[in-house]
Amino acid sequence: MKQIRHAALVGLGALGIMYGKQLIDHFGPEALTVMADTKRIRRYQNNGVFANGEPCLFRYCSWEEASEPADVVFFATKYTTFAQAIRQASAIISPDTILISLLNGIVSENDLALQYGDKNLLYCTVQGMDATKTGNGVSYQNLGYVAIGEKDGSHSENLLAVQRFLTSAGLDCRIPEDILHHQWSKMMLNTGINQVTAVYQYTYGEVMSNPELTALTTSAMKEVQAVARPEGVFLADAEIDSWLDLIRGLAPENTTSMCQDIRNHRKTEVDLFGGTTIRLGKKHQIPTPVNDDLVRKIHEIEASW
Repeated sequence: MKQIRHAALVGLGALGIMYGKQLIDHFGPEALTVMADTKRIRRYQNNGVFANGEPCLFRYCSWEEASEPADVVFFATKYTTFAQAIRQASAIISPDTILISLLNGIVSENDLALQYGDKNLLYCTVQGMDATKTGNGVSYQNLGYVAIGEKDGSHSENLLAVQRFLTSAGLDCRIPEDILHHQWSKMMLNTGINQVTAVYQYTYGEVMSNPELTALTTSAMKEVQAVARPEGVFLADAEIDSWLDLIRGLAPENTTSMCQDIRNHRKTEVDLFGGTTIRLGKKHQIPTPVNDDLVRKIHEIEASW
């Protein structure tokens, strides 16, 4: 039975901090190494990293000092720095290292496969968390759950080993029947609500109490539904309704990570959502006017900084 004894984490955003803290609290700091460049590590050590106000006692290692491969590498960077992280991670990846991207969207696994092949690549999406990152700390009430799977739906030794590792740390780790559909459905949600909250810099409650913005969110999601079909993925209308119900159930004063990025003048991951939808629309000759407009507006906001 394969066991995960040492994991590496690349990226300390909201997800990286939240799940990294959970892992070291249960296994100890020696079970997880946070990889980063020397300058970033110095900043983490000087300023501290906090989860719900508690310091995270992470063990850090710079890329230059990396000497041993990890059993599993979790990528939790922003997509804007993902390509660089993939290249740097070669220092901790062996032919047996399991690779998992915690990034949203449907493209990061393809990026990893182009660099390292897909032999040890697991597909993943994270749902249900309510993390808010401010400075070097993250606050949250719900850890959500991690969905992982093999592209072909098999229950491989790697897949079961990672599930055991995460569940042993108290995390909810699920293996859905179709992980690719799971990823597409989550991207559909993000393409709608993330972009609309970012453009208008609104909370969940402000969007969902405004019929025009609720309709805009729905229209952006329907364009994902349209481009998914020729890619072999069927997203039902009921899934859109279910996501809208979920948004209505979220704390109305909270907002998406993309809106938080806009408010803090951080580069967004719009290319993962609307950008992907637009590219697939062009590929299949399917119009995506709503996403065209949302992406343009977000890029204009970013350029204004």
